[in-house]
Amino acid sequence: MIKTARNISFVICLFLLLFAGCKSFKGQEIREKNAKDYQRDLAAETNDVLSKKAAFDLNDCIQTALENNLQIRASKIQQQIAKLERKIAFAAFLPTVNLDYQYTSWDRQPRIKTATSTMATHDRTIKEITWQFQMSIFDPSTWFLYAMHKRGEEVAQLVTKYTRQMTTLEVIIDYYHCLTLQQVQQAMQSQLNATGELEKEIGELFKEGLVTQWQYQQAQVMTLARKTELNRIQYSIKQANGDLLVSMGLSPLADISLNTEQPLSEPNEPLEDLVYRALIENPQLQIADRQVAIEEEKVKVALAAFLPRLTIFANRGNTSDSFQLYQDFWTFGLTGTMAIFNGFANINEYKAAKERKKASFIEREQETLTLILEVFKAYLNLQNAKDQATLAQKSFDAASKHLDETNEKWKEGLVQSSEMLNVLAEKDNAQMELMNSNFQLQVCIATLNSLMGTTDTPGEKK
Repeated sequence: MIKTARNISFVICLFLLLFAGCKSFKGQEIREKNAKDYQRDLAAETNDVLSKKAAFDLNDCIQTALENNLQIRASKIQQQIAKLERKIAFAAFLPTVNLDYQYTSWDRQPRIKTATSTMATHDRTIKEITWQFQMSIFDPSTWFLYAMHKRGEEVAQLVTKYTRQMTTLEVIIDYYHCLTLQQVQQAMQSQLNATGELEKEIGELFKEGLVTQWQYQQAQVMTLARKTELNRIQYSIKQANGDLLVSMGLSPLADISLNTEQPLSEPNEPLEDLVYRALIENPQLQIADRQVAIEEEKVKVALAAFLPRLTIFANRGNTSDSFQLYQDFWTFGLTGTMAIFNGFANINEYKAAKERKKASFIEREQETLTLILEVFKAYLNLQNAKDQATLAQKSFDAASKHLDETNEKWKEGLVQSSEMLNVLAEKDNAQMELMNSNFQLQVCIATLNSLMGTTDTPGEKK
């Protein structure tokens, strides 16, 4: 009866376990819940961050991004995982202790036949408890594996640093893009006002028959073009603000106010010094150094496979079996293992590890050469951006003076409306080119600093 009850209980537990594992996955419900929860939480977090300041400067945006950016969060998690893996590898140097418990029950007491009768050999139920102690005393691969994980932890730290710098660069570019578009919007509004006033003046002249209809229509077209361009800039500002907010880990649907920031300071060092700083400070090359070190440790691990492994152990056992003479006992021993032949797998693994080490050297050299080229290009782009900014400033100054002179002649009736509109458009284009050149200059400076690994990231440990 008791045995039947046990069997029924076992079947019920097995059924419940299988039922729980076969529970259907309601993907649509989960997706809808996640969408609602995510939107609500993101909006709340965005409102909380943006409500702390009336307007954000560049450092505020960078600090917020470093705290909320999802890529940085993910890199920090990977850094923590690498730290735990290093601790796991260190555990190989420590002894291991296991506790085993075994309960054995026979439906009938075990017995053996003798010449005239039978004799019991064990109790019907037995409880056994065993403590197992084990420690490796010679296994060189554990040292090399631990060194690999230490380098892996360093790589994870450098990846986090690199991610912070890339996020900072992204925020800088988005920030100055927003400021540039805001300046363009203000300029476009002024241009629209000036074009509107000019259109009214030409309209009055058209009524008096002093200009032709096509000249008046030309003024109307320019005013409409300015309105259309102003609307486009307003859409672009919303998109740029969305990019900046996403870089900061916030909702792109929110509104953010920005303070005008001073331009970035450009490096004043010669090209050779910039390249040297990049080779020393750039996190990508520091990561490549660790990858080479990891491959060197892998070669040592492969070589250690040819050596024996020695382990000592001690076991403490306790049994409830009354037929045993000693119910408590110790066992001690030494085990050794050495690969004699495994189909040349160790030899081929050692050869493969050496080839991977060579490949890591080549990859580091390729990354070094690529970085030198990128710094060289970034330096040339910066020089070109400075020249373009200087040219744009002079072009804008000349166009402004040309417009002032033409405007005086227009008031005196010495130029036609079409010429006046062309000069106004020339000055507007020069102003747009000046703003774009200043933005490109900031981008070039930020890119060069990022390549050298000198991008300032608030809160980073030096």
